[in-house]
Amino acid sequence: MFHLLLRQYSGIRELQEAMGQTYVLHERNNLDVQDFIIYLIQIRELLTVQFEHTEEAILKRGLWKLMNNRIFFQHPDLMRLLSVHENVMSIMMNILTAQQGAVEREGEELKEKTPVKDSSEMVVACSRFLCYFCRTSRQNQKAMFEHLSFLLDNATMLLARPSLRGSVPLDVAYSSFMDNNELALALKEEELDKVAVYLSRCGLQPNSELTAKGYPDLGWDPVEGERYIDFLRFCVWINGENVEENANLVIRLLIRRPECLGVALKGEGQGLFAAFKEAIALSEDIRLLEEEGDNATMLKSGLLGESP
Repeated sequence: MFHLLLRQYSGIRELQEAMGQTYVLHERNNLDVQDFIIYLIQIRELLTVQFEHTEEAILKRGLWKLMNNRIFFQHPDLMRLLSVHENVMSIMMNILTAQQGAVEREGEELKEKTPVKDSSEMVVACSRFLCYFCRTSRQNQKAMFEHLSFLLDNATMLLARPSLRGSVPLDVAYSSFMDNNELALALKEEELDKVAVYLSRCGLQPNSELTAKGYPDLGWDPVEGERYIDFLRFCVWINGENVEENANLVIRLLIRRPECLGVALKGEGQGLFAAFKEAIALSEDIRLLEEEGDNATMLKSGLLGESP
């Protein structure tokens, strides 16, 4: 009798816990649910396999079908509860880790080897899926924000190809906090410093593809540099407002690495360096006007010189 009572109360607790994770769907979504389950199972089966051409095709088709399934956008919480993003992140981490290991082994061995397999298409497919996942809800953004450090470690991948905008690890990184004040304030200095380091490299070497096509060497890589500047912009501007804490942090990082500013510091045209000089002159003139009033002469700023 005691065991029956215990089972009864335990069953109630189990039902309460199950109800908290229960999802109710309309019967018209039966076909979508069936397709969703089929392709989710296929993707999870790829977690422990070595990727060849067949597995690549299965992965790309499965991710594409999941993104075009109505459940993906209509029930974003379900996607998070099923840890779909964790599965895709695990696959992408395995792909990148395997590629890095292959590159290191290729460099250590002197004898000729077959070329290292390019996994860019699989990374693009995973990144595109994760970007869409971040856009479905703020809770999904928060779930992806936990992987920001890994995404920034691989942020340089595929940036030289402008056609892949929105489908590379750096895009997933800023999608995980874009237009979200709470997550933007949680950004750490060491995370933004990684982007500042990448941006500083753009000022030390030109873009080889642009140079090969006959474009002049600017001494700065505008293709990748623009992407890193966009990332810092998304850190500072959230929902049309300035996040002062992040703005101060970004300014400090840029001051530490002046090579990040590229040609703007070379005095060519009306660049950032000219803007700095004008701002300093304007500040000195304003202080002079406050001290001497209308009797102030020899104003340095062109703005106050024209309109005293």
